[in-house]
Amino acid sequence: MFATERELEVRGLLHDLGHQVMTLSLLADSVCGEGALSATAGQRMEIVKQEIFRIVELIADSMSPGTASARTEAIDLRQAAGEVAELVSVAHGTAVTVHPGGPAVISISASLLWRVLRNLVDNAARAAGPGGQVTIRIEQELHTVLEIADTGPGFGCGTSGAAGLGLTVVRNLLHAAGGRLDIANDPEGGASVRVTFGLDPGHGRDPGDGRQPPMLADATVRARMTLA
Repeated sequence: MFATERELEVRGLLHDLGHQVMTLSLLADSVCGEGALSATAGQRMEIVKQEIFRIVELIADSMSPGTASARTEAIDLRQAAGEVAELVSVAHGTAVTVHPGGPAVISISASLLWRVLRNLVDNAARAAGPGGQVTIRIEQELHTVLEIADTGPGFGCGTSGAAGLGLTVVRNLLHAAGGRLDIANDPEGGASVRVTFGLDPGHGRDPGDGRQPPMLADATVRARMTLA
C-alpha cells in the first residue's frame, strides 16, 4: 500500500525531529563530559539524557509502528517503574515510590511500556502536586498487575485535558498489548489506576528464558539506525 501525501509529511517531520533530538543528546553528552557539574546537577543531566534517548526511540518507533508494536522484549516491570518514578519525582517535586519486591518480568514492547508508565505516573504526580505522594505497587501471580495511587483530589475533581488524553492513549496502547486499564477514586481521598497485563495469551507473559532487560544504550543505537 502506497503512503499518502499526509503520511509522507508526518514521516518527514518525525525524521527531522529525530535528528534535532539527537543534536540535543550530543549537547547533553558534552555537558556531562565537562566534569564541572555538582553531584545533583550531574544526576539530573543523566536523567535528561535518558529522557532524550526515550524520545528518540519513540520517534523511531512512530516511523514504523507495525514492527515497533510487534517487537517484544523481556522487561522487568519493577525496574522500569523505578526509572519512571525517579524521572517524574524530579520533574514534578512529588514523592513517587515503588514498593519493594522481586523482579516482575513481562514480555512487551519496550517503548509501549514506557509510554504507559510515563503517562500514568505523570498524571498521578500532576494530580498530587508538589509535596504530594504517588505510590506504585506491582504484583505478579496469574496476571501481572500494576497499581498507581496518588494523594490528589480524585478523578473528576481536578482539571482534565492532558490527563484525559493520557488515559485514552494508555487504553489504546494496552488494547494492542493484551492489557486492561481500570480507574477508581479512593474513598479516603486520591485516585488509583490499575493495569492488568497478560489478559491476551499472546502478550504479557514471562518467557522464562532468563534474558535481562535491554540496556538503554542498545535501544538508543537501534533508534539512531532507524533515524539515519
